Amino acid sequence: AHDAGAIEAVASTGGQLMPPIMGAAAFLMAEFLQIEYSEVVLAALIPSILYYVALFVQADLEAVRSNLARVPEDQIPAPGPVLKSGWYFPIPFAALIIALFIFNYSPEASALYSAVIIVVLGMILGYRGKRIGLPDIFDAIRQTGITVIDIVMIGGAVGIVIGVLNISGLGFGLTLFLVEIAGGNMLTLLVVSAIVCIILGMGMPTVGVYVLLATLVAPALIEVGVHEIAAHMFIMYFGMMSMITPPVAIGAFAAATLTGADPMRTGFAAMRFGWLAFVIPFMFVGSQTLLMVGDPVMIAIDFVGAVIGAWFVSVAMMGHFKTRLGPVGRLLFAVSGIGLLTPLDAVPGADMANLVGLAIAIGIFINEYILRPRRAQPG
Repeated sequence: AHDAGAIEAVASTGGQLMPPIMGAAAFLMAEFLQIEYSEVVLAALIPSILYYVALFVQADLEAVRSNLARVPEDQIPAPGPVLKSGWYFPIPFAALIIALFIFNYSPEASALYSAVIIVVLGMILGYRGKRIGLPDIFDAIRQTGITVIDIVMIGGAVGIVIGVLNISGLGFGLTLFLVEIAGGNMLTLLVVSAIVCIILGMGMPTVGVYVLLATLVAPALIEVGVHEIAAHMFIMYFGMMSMITPPVAIGAFAAATLTGADPMRTGFAAMRFGWLAFVIPFMFVGSQTLLMVGDPVMIAIDFVGAVIGAWFVSVAMMGHFKTRLGPVGRLLFAVSGIGLLTPLDAVPGADMANLVGLAIAIGIFINEYILRPRRAQPG
């Protein structure tokens, strides 16, 4: 049960990091950096894909390792009736994407147009024999107002905190303090900043987390030469990871309530399933190719290597590939995965790490898909 809750928590937390429609923090990032939302989406694309690759591989291997059977055929609904009953559901989503990325409308206007389309479709077509009426529209408006009030209250409280920090100079002092602790060492600063982001983010909603971290932590990263969008993506990732990091992992605890599992055990399992989110921010700070910045060829090479690397490290963590792995097998998968995960220009020696990882990966594929089947054949 705790694994099921952990997978749910990691998957739902990642939804705020996954384009094309990310969490509210991504829209705030565009405002902070004075860039188009589409640029934030582009930067977030590769990290979010890697995030879900690692989660999918681990969830799949956990199911195999636990001998979970697939859903019986007679319980799987036929695709025809399902598509026929809800063929129009993608229309509002498509309208939102088109408004945001083709017509470059503001997020507010795009959401409004999409909402109008939802209401019109609900009134005309409905779903399963029920159409939206005026009482439903009024109820939706009321619930929207309640949600907006919560966001405004959070924003107001965070604004007061930020105002006090700026007036008193504490915000600037924290920036200097972080830089001084690091002593000019980039890795130390990143580790300390990650810890600060997780601690400050515990128990807070995502909007408040991002605004606070963008004011307190991001300036320290930018001060030592981190690319602006990389710095803000870094704090957003670790701010979000507070949702699945004990002792205050509100995302994992909510999932534990649904599954009836122990909250702390679910939280630690969520950290295991979401391991890549704790690693990839360091990767894209070291190399902006994972943020879609730079030469397209290098971006493609780093992306493919990172996908295989995320897959292999996940296999090593689960201890299962086509069969259960021994210590040597797990070590080989881990070394290969770490080597391939390292972007080519992230650190000195990254190219050699990639070559070693690639060589081991080729050896693994040859053994698992060519040699092992041959050995299994009789005669």
